[in-house]
Amino acid sequence: MPVSRIDIPNIRLGEEFSCSCGKRHRVATRQLFFGDSLETLLTSLDDITSKGGHAVIVTGPRTRLIAGETVKGYFASRGFRTLVIEVERADLATVAEVEKLASGCSLTVAVGGGNVIDSCKYAAHTLGVPFISIPTTISHDGIASPVASILLGSRRTSIMATPPVKVVIAEPLIRSSPKRLIASGCADILAKSTALRDWLLGHIIKDEYLCENTLNLTASALKDVRSFIDGGGRDFLPLASAAAKCGVAMALVGSSRPCSGAEHLFSHYLDMVGEGLGLHGEQVGLGAILMAARYEDSDAPPVKGFELSSLDLKNYLSRAGAPTSIREINISTETAVRALLECKNLRPERYTILHHAPLTQTAALKLLKQTDMLTETQQPKE
Repeated sequence: MPVSRIDIPNIRLGEEFSCSCGKRHRVATRQLFFGDSLETLLTSLDDITSKGGHAVIVTGPRTRLIAGETVKGYFASRGFRTLVIEVERADLATVAEVEKLASGCSLTVAVGGGNVIDSCKYAAHTLGVPFISIPTTISHDGIASPVASILLGSRRTSIMATPPVKVVIAEPLIRSSPKRLIASGCADILAKSTALRDWLLGHIIKDEYLCENTLNLTASALKDVRSFIDGGGRDFLPLASAAAKCGVAMALVGSSRPCSGAEHLFSHYLDMVGEGLGLHGEQVGLGAILMAARYEDSDAPPVKGFELSSLDLKNYLSRAGAPTSIREINISTETAVRALLECKNLRPERYTILHHAPLTQTAALKLLKQTDMLTETQQPKE
């Protein structure tokens, strides 16, 4: 497979342009590349590495061995002075370490998974230097997004930053990453079904700004990830395209709104209380099942074209290998009920189905039962 560019229909990457929504959009990301050889893919960076400079490579202990040293060698061959830092968390202390090392550099490069990319992204944004994203897995939709997920104390917070100037996705790296991470990435993108419904709901009920081009782009990412799952997970280009499209969608409107609704608030609440063993995408996928079921029982305006039923979501998540019940990530019934009742308060300004159709404790428990989230031991006594 030669190096191929991931095209984003009707979007001019790296440029500012007027949109039918009445606003001007600009996406800092210039190009998105996908191919079967990391070494060959790295030559797509030749135009921005021709003059040499100082590059800081952010990676992890394992991903350094898998790809980080190869990337370091490429930059050294282009006349760059290179420094490497290994990170394992995406918190303010880690970001500060990256900033200190990268102060005065001309370019930062993230080679790894979510924590690596988020730490590099936020540090690069703070320093005002460009960064390149080279993911070694697709466990969520952040590989090309302007959003950095950073731990602030016990709470994971989404912070707007600057998206990568280029994204380089090597198929062998993604294919060889743990299946659980790929399943989590599928779950995060499948959850756009309820995120988009929430955005439309906010537009209809609260007259919230909505860009149809961005909405359609995110909806096409949802189609791509379904195509990946329907194809048995053999062709990774649709999954890579889906993740890239989600990142560009967020960059277009300068917000996570197209990709994050009540299902993400549910996940953020679980992060905040520190219970369970779920990855971000796994938690969001479970949240999406619950929110889809809540839509089905509400008077929210119907939409056509991209929504998935709660049963459809459960089916796709199961086929992707992602959890479909809270017991699989060790979440208690009590915590799940509290999350459904309280998570909307984490972002009261972001209108979602849980703001439109608030749950009582009884209704929250009924929703968990209705979606088969509970084991017999988790069922409350009558």
